[in-house]
Amino acid sequence: MMLPGHTKFTPDWHFGVWKIKWRQSDAECMEDIAYTVKASSRSGHNIPQRVNDPSRPVVFLNWKTFLENYFKLLKNITKYYHFRCTADEPGVLICREFCDSEEVRFNLLKARPEAGCLPTVKVIPPLDHLRQWYLYEKIAPFFINEVARDIVCPKPSIPK
Repeated sequence: MMLPGHTKFTPDWHFGVWKIKWRQSDAECMEDIAYTVKASSRSGHNIPQRVNDPSRPVVFLNWKTFLENYFKLLKNITKYYHFRCTADEPGVLICREFCDSEEVRFNLLKARPEAGCLPTVKVIPPLDHLRQWYLYEKIAPFFINEVARDIVCPKPSIPK
């Protein structure tokens, strides 16, 4: 029997395997989590992408600044629920508030970017010393594995 307002949920077999293996692991650092994700896949379809992996680096690009040069901001975008665009009108976004509402067109293009032009790499700043001390004092005591604790929540070198 289903209660009103509830949806029946039927996960696929990948979800079930992942959930079971995750509950049986003590993943305390990124390497542990990456191993658990990879091990959760029977056919190898779960491939973890780690930020500091030198063999397969993940690079963050400064998309916000880049796109501001070429596109206008669409004000009140949250009132629209249906969007489409076509190759016939580059830079034009066609929006509707509801599926049966009238279409509204917005020309968002300021200028065309050059082919192959990409944004600059975004530099992620390190944690400030107060956050490092918080992790060391409040989170580190919960770790089982001392090596993982020293990787995730090392004692800060800067005095408190």
